[in-house]
Amino acid sequence: MFSRLFPLIAALALAGCGSGPARLPIDDLAASDKARVEDVRPGTEATGETFSRITTSERFGYARIAEDVTVPSGARLFAHRWQEKHGADGASVRLHHFVVYTNRRHEFKRHAAAGGFGGAVGSIIANATFKREGDAIHTLADPARFAAESGDNEYRRAIYTDPEIPAGTSVWVIYIDSESQQKRRFTRTVWPIKDHKPGEKIPLHQAMEAAIRFNLEQ
Repeated sequence: MFSRLFPLIAALALAGCGSGPARLPIDDLAASDKARVEDVRPGTEATGETFSRITTSERFGYARIAEDVTVPSGARLFAHRWQEKHGADGASVRLHHFVVYTNRRHEFKRHAAAGGFGGAVGSIIANATFKREGDAIHTLADPARFAAESGDNEYRRAIYTDPEIPAGTSVWVIYIDSESQQKRRFTRTVWPIKDHKPGEKIPLHQAMEAAIRFNLEQ
């Protein structure tokens, strides 16, 4: 059963991106080829991982999304937006984290043959203050809790709470941690995954743009 279910998980995890990398419509991307961004992210943040293929696991339904599902990647898009804001000769920035997770636990549950979907509910948030911007829900992230939820517990970074968004919603969860001028900006954005209309940006592109915009506002 698990071998039949895994291809479904992989396909659903990348919904909205089509087959192969999705090319995002970014104006004048080449202008920021030398953006003053130092990428010091952990190598795993660029790679994809489905945290469990077992339907009864508390990690089932959560995944880290590889950055090469879009061209440009999220980190490259961040560099472009940074230069747009600060100019080619403006402040430099160090990018500590840019990682995208997907939480489709309840959606997968509807397709799975087995139940048993227990598990703790929580999120890595610095406080209970949320900023809503259209479909996006933003908050500051807690660096200590983010670091603690690693290894076998990394899936917990993709968990959201009912006050943020209704339970059962499939979402992208994006963390960005940037540092410039002795200031760290660690932010978290939750974006519901839903169908997009012809001519609209794909949901992952919309989510990344919103997450970057919020991070740069801090």
